[in-house]
Amino acid sequence: MAGRIKKGRARVPEGFTLSMAVLDCLPVLFFSISAVCLAERFPSVLFRVGIFLIILAGSLKVSWKMVIALAEKNIPILSGQMRVLMPLGFVLCILALFLNHAGWSFDSVLHHFIRLPSLIFFIMGIAGIFVMIWFAATKDRLDARSNWKEQAVNGVTQFCIMIGIFLA
Repeated sequence: MAGRIKKGRARVPEGFTLSMAVLDCLPVLFFSISAVCLAERFPSVLFRVGIFLIILAGSLKVSWKMVIALAEKNIPILSGQMRVLMPLGFVLCILALFLNHAGWSFDSVLHHFIRLPSLIFFIMGIAGIFVMIWFAATKDRLDARSNWKEQAVNGVTQFCIMIGIFLA
C-alpha cells in the first residue's frame, strides 16, 4: 500500500494519484508549447538545449508521479533530477541570450511584453511563479495536498505565460 516504508526502499508518498500525475502533465505541456514558440523566434542551439533540459526535467517529474500512482514505487531520481536539470536548462537559456545577443533586442522583447493584452497574462504568470517559489520554500513536496495546490498554480502559471507569448 502507498505510504508504508519498505526496507531498503524510498518511502512511497500517500495520495499521489493518476489524476494528480495527469494534472502535472499540463504545466509541462504548456511550457513545451511556449518553449517551441520562443525557440522559433530565437534560433539558438544553446537556447534549445536549455529548453530541452527543462522539458526533460518536467517530464521526468511527471514520470515519477506516474510510477507512484500506477506501480506504487518511489524512484527518487525521477524527482530529484529537477534540482540539477531544470536550473541547468535555465542557465543555458540565459547564457544563450547573452552569447547570441544579436539574435534578439531587449527593446523588442519589452515592447511585446508590455503590450496589452499580453501584459495581463505575463503579470499573472509572474505572480504564479512567486506563489510557486513560496510553495517550494514552505510546503512538503511529498504531501499530496501541497502537490495538488502547487500543480494547479503551476498549470495556471504556465498557461498564462503561454497565452502571453502567443499574444506577444
